[in-house]
Amino acid sequence: MNAPGRPAETVTPYRFTYDDVLRMVEAGILAEDAHVELIEGELITVSPESVPHVRCRRWLTQFFTRRLAEGQWEVNSDAPARLDDLTAPEPDLAIFPSRLHDRDVRGADIVLAIEVSVSSQAFDLGRKAELYAQSGIREYWVVDVPGRQIVVHREPSAGGYRAVQEIGARGSVAPKAFPHLEIKVADLPLDD
Repeated sequence: MNAPGRPAETVTPYRFTYDDVLRMVEAGILAEDAHVELIEGELITVSPESVPHVRCRRWLTQFFTRRLAEGQWEVNSDAPARLDDLTAPEPDLAIFPSRLHDRDVRGADIVLAIEVSVSSQAFDLGRKAELYAQSGIREYWVVDVPGRQIVVHREPSAGGYRAVQEIGARGSVAPKAFPHLEIKVADLPLDD
């Protein structure tokens, strides 16, 4: 004898918008310094920053801030990058024209986004790279701290980045937008 079938459940998750998240912060529902990112309508918990992560992010922020023409480029650290109404990750570093207010920046405005990755390589090299490419972020670097390398993504398209290159510990790389700003991987503070 067959058991009676269960009716199919229809579960529709609620998708938050960027504006919903801003209202939650304003209302005190979500702390301003909460370790979350808005990814396709979901609030994703991100790991607290480790010492190597903080040191590397700070080094990169100072490197670009000191070398880019003041007034032309904004070097934004740990601020949301609104890719669309449902997606606003917080790259460790985003560089975009200073004429834009950070709340108005969209993916195609960002000439370089950098994620410092200590334990989140799968997400940073996978889904986040796809989202950044689809939104038109021109260049995306993942600083793989344990791997002692920078994974450089260029040529964004709807299907992902068409050019991906791993720059090892003995290599160096410069952003396409700033070819005079070469970084040697060995110079990055990748130790504890």
